[in-house]
Formats: sequence, C-alpha cells, structure tokens
Amino acid sequence: MKVAVVNFSGNVGKTTVAAHLLKPRMGDAPIFSVESVNQDASTQGIEVEQMRGKAFGVLVEELMDRDRAIVDVGASNVEEFLKLMQRYDGSHEEFDYFVVPVVRERKQQADTVATLRALAALGVPALKIRLVMNKFDPDDSLQDEFAAFFALEKLEHGFTLRESAVIHENEVFELLKQAGMSLGQVTNDPVNHRARLRDLPPGDEREQCLRLIALQRLAVTANRNLDQVYDALFEG
Repeated sequence: MKVAVVNFSGNVGKTTVAAHLLKPRMGDAPIFSVESVNQDASTQGIEVEQMRGKAFGVLVEELMDRDRAIVDVGASNVEEFLKLMQRYDGSHEEFDYFVVPVVRERKQQADTVATLRALAALGVPALKIRLVMNKFDPDDSLQDEFAAFFALEKLEHGFTLRESAVIHENEVFELLKQAGMSLGQVTNDPVNHRARLRDLPPGDEREQCLRLIALQRLAVTANRNLDQVYDALFEG
C-alpha cells in the first residue's frame, strides 16, 4: 500500500499521521518527506528520505519499485506537488490512498476543503481520498466541530469520510516531539522503567525515567485510538 499525506495547510498533523499512525502499521514502508521548510518526522525517531517537490519524477520512479511507501508532503510543497502530478498524467494512480488530516480551526478547515477539491479535480476517485479528523476532544460533538466536512461529503461526494477516522487529543504527540522519539520507539521499549525507578536517586536520570513512564502510559491510549483510526481508513 502506498499512501500520500497531504494538505495545503500546516499544523493539521501530517507528521502525526505519517510517523505515528501509518509507519508502525505498514511494516517496512519508508517515509518520503517532500518538504523544503522543516522536517518533523526526522526529529521523532523516524528515518525519512527528504526531497523537494520538483523531484516528483524521481519519487514516482521510486514508488513504482515499491509495494509500500508513505509520502509526507509538507504544506510548502503541496501546490507544486499537485501541479507536477497533473503534468505527469496518471501519476496519482501510483498512490493507493491520499490521506488528508484536518483540525477544528477555521483556516485549516478552509485549506482542507481546497485540498480535497484539488485532489478530486486531478481525477483522484473519492474512495482513494480519506479524511482524518485530528486533535478531537471526545467531550465535544464531532458533527459540530467538523460540520463543514459532513455537509461537503454529502453535497459533492468527492472524498471518503468515516466517523471512526478520528484522532483524539493526546499530549503524547507533543511530548514525543520534545523527546525526539516516535510512538513506536516508546511502545517497543523493552526496558522496565518502573523497576528502574526504585533504584534511581533524585536527579536528571530519575526525572527522565519518570517522563518515559508517563510516555508509555499515554502511548497505550494513543495506540488504541490509532488502531481504530487505521481500521476505519483502510480495513472497512
């Protein structure tokens, strides 16, 4: 499976989707980062291959030789990326899915609508465009927070919206960024930090151990949610 994560807007959680949702559940799929401004995944324990939007032809050649890949397209490169996809006629067929994350903020939602329509205009079928609603507080109403997309899906039928494709707010993602780690690294850490804690005196090492224990606990909840999101996106 080959998946592109795209949005004209920044701050919607593309790296969360690529590095923490997709990568741990797609086996040996590499992450290709199309980004010229910044790179978050490489600071979170995830190996990435970085390339500019103009290297689209090289990327397409890489994808043709692979069964699995994740392409994280940075906001500064999305417009150029889509223009090149139009120039390379039929190149969107190299991707099985286009995942478009969105958050509750109005600007990001407006940019997301533009992204969904741009993909549809390129001829990408609605079943291949999957919306992920991100940073959702379960105490709020999903239908209210993302009302524009429920209405747009019914009106235009240009993308796929599934109510279970919702990433809940979880401070673990910000803590992972600060720690320079991935969710997979925390989840698969073989060290029993709880046992280590008993033998550590007060100090920096003890504080680090406490942070890792907190990360592991938050990771359990995050992974359970992300498993449900992945199933909603690709298994249903």
